[in-house]
Amino acid sequence: MRSIYLLPFALAAALLSCQKQPETAREQRPAPAPSSTQLKGPPGFPPAVMNKPYPGTGVVASINKQEGWIEINHDEIKELMPAMQMEFNVKDKSLLDKVKVGDHVNFTILETDKGEYLTEINRKAPTLP
Repeated sequence: MRSIYLLPFALAAALLSCQKQPETAREQRPAPAPSSTQLKGPPGFPPAVMNKPYPGTGVVASINKQEGWIEINHDEIKELMPAMQMEFNVKDKSLLDKVKVGDHVNFTILETDKGEYLTEINRKAPTLP
């Protein structure tokens, strides 16, 4: 019988807890609008600058002439990305005729709104001891 008297209090407490709580000042700030031109770089690197050439060096790991890409195990590309092995699409498939797997190369990457493209590649001259 006592539980009948507690029922109204339990319902009131449930209704009050479901009411919308006031937002904090942090939640009321508008979110920044996403930028379509700013790219986010890897941790520790600034965002890439569109249409800026970035020179790099590395070793050719694989080539796919049919699809138009080359995989390079490259050193750090200053202001763009850390050292890693990565595939790059080429702007011109004829660039792939200039090198073969295992070649040490100098290359240039260009960041565009459609992605990163390798725009230049040349075999490095062997270094003398």
